[in-house]
Amino acid sequence: MNKSVGIAIAVGIVIIIGVIGFQIYDTTYQKSTVEEFHKDQVGIKNVVYQENPQFLHGLKINKDKYLVGEKIFFSVQGIPMGLKDAVSFYTPEGILFIQYPFDGNEKTNFKHYWKPSLNKRLNICDVEQLVGEWTVLFAGLPNEKLHFQVTNEILPGYEEYYVTCNEIALEMPIMTDPTP
Repeated sequence: MNKSVGIAIAVGIVIIIGVIGFQIYDTTYQKSTVEEFHKDQVGIKNVVYQENPQFLHGLKINKDKYLVGEKIFFSVQGIPMGLKDAVSFYTPEGILFIQYPFDGNEKTNFKHYWKPSLNKRLNICDVEQLVGEWTVLFAGLPNEKLHFQVTNEILPGYEEYYVTCNEIALEMPIMTDPTP
């Protein structure tokens, strides 16, 4: 009797471990390529990279990798009273693409998003100029930097925006003094 109870318990434990393992596998993040997404959307979970927040002082960007055409979400928290600065985003070629000035006397937190895009005004007219390691920094702290990657894949449905050089960016940059 004790032997059959022991076997039943062992079989039950194996079944429970198997079910838990299957659930973990099924809910695990799996990035699919853009080609797989276009070819067969059945079973495709995600074509973008998962959230992986990156931090620099009070600055937070939501990922470390993006597809071309994907929105880059960021926030700045805990801005001290009296601090006037700007968050600057530089392309892999070192071009100041967008800059968000802020004033701690007006607000202590803010969040925003933007998209890397072709922009005639900045002489960024080739998708390859957007691909690579971008740099983010506070203009007042030019030696402290945060980096993220833009991969050589275009977000499905946005291919048409990366064919010709745009007169204006997809998300209009707010430009101030370009010196970091």
